[in-house]
Amino acid sequence: MGKDLETGSDDTSPGRAEGPSDDKHEEDARPLHQPSKRQGYIEWIQDHFNWTWFTCTQSTGGVAIVLSECPKRFHGLDAIGTFVFILNIVIFLSFNALLITRWVTKPSTIRKCFTTPPECLLYGAWWLSLATIMMCTQRYGGPHCGPWLDVAMRVCFWFYAACSFLSTTAQFIVIGHYTANFRLGSNSGVLLTVLHAMLTGTVASVVASTQPPHQRVPILIAGIGFQGYGWILSMLYMGHIMGWILENGWPPLNARPGLFMLVGTSGYTITVLLGSARSIPIGYGYFATHPSAPEVLTIVADWSSVFLWIFTFWAFCVALFISLADMFVRRPHPPGLPLTTNMMYNNIWWASIFGNVGFTIGTIYLGQDFESEVVLWVSTVMVALLVVMWVVNLVAMGKAIVVSMFLRPEVKLG
Repeated sequence: MGKDLETGSDDTSPGRAEGPSDDKHEEDARPLHQPSKRQGYIEWIQDHFNWTWFTCTQSTGGVAIVLSECPKRFHGLDAIGTFVFILNIVIFLSFNALLITRWVTKPSTIRKCFTTPPECLLYGAWWLSLATIMMCTQRYGGPHCGPWLDVAMRVCFWFYAACSFLSTTAQFIVIGHYTANFRLGSNSGVLLTVLHAMLTGTVASVVASTQPPHQRVPILIAGIGFQGYGWILSMLYMGHIMGWILENGWPPLNARPGLFMLVGTSGYTITVLLGSARSIPIGYGYFATHPSAPEVLTIVADWSSVFLWIFTFWAFCVALFISLADMFVRRPHPPGLPLTTNMMYNNIWWASIFGNVGFTIGTIYLGQDFESEVVLWVSTVMVALLVVMWVVNLVAMGKAIVVSMFLRPEVKLG
């Protein structure tokens, strides 16, 4: 039985394309020219805004990161990446203002957002957004700032590492206590309860590259440790999700893009292994005692990443096929396009961006390490497709906000 991201309701048909209930599907199918009673702005924020909105900022930050890593570059690409980075900061601050508005005007939502599923599962999106902002700051600010930025990023990294560990631990305990009767089903949002801890490894691989050797080694060690911690927990959740799909069929249509989060679990692991190997301080400490260690670890990272890449690609193919199946239906009565979609936008669509960011960066690193022009061109195409999907999601989200705010307040984004 599938869980709708907003209601947590069941879907008993294995391959069913509709939402969680026929009544809701009929309600969502109403023409847009039949407006419902419009809510006030504050009431709308209280009723509609939640943690799922931060999946937009985590994905926008991810797009800025892949633009900085794109192997085939052109004049102006850095400017585009910088624009996306700044835009992400603006959106992130705006979302925080909306979140605070919701809490201040309706204090009961503070407890609700941390203890009521499925919203409480998406709390990690806030931390993931912060992680992408940190990595973008290093990528885009590093070449233009002095040594002070390295110190600031080092402090931010250790703060993020401590908070992400405490957050995932507390969240697991709180969710286990308050959601005893919640059936997880195929809700891939549960991965966000550990992915922000896993991203500590990704942040470490980015931040460590400019740190002095005596600071770099502890950061790399922490990054690898956090990556293992997050990846193991993600595999446990992934096993549950895949087993549920085999027993009960595909998730509800609007929740299917969330399966791309499965791609990110191993995609970011590849990125951390390869990125950390590149940041090893040769001739310092452990690596001075074991002079061959940097070369050995680089080789291990390369081939371990190849080992994981095929699995990541398989997860991508599964998520892509299930998401596309039943998405389009034939129009019963032309004129117009012969096909139309019966999938309505919700914030889980952003998983199609963020889940594939790690996969794309890992593919770029593999192409560079194995000196393969074919892989580098493939990864460049992957970057371009991510940007296209980011624009599509941004437009769809903007349209959904307008419809929900001014025409149909019963429509929720997450």
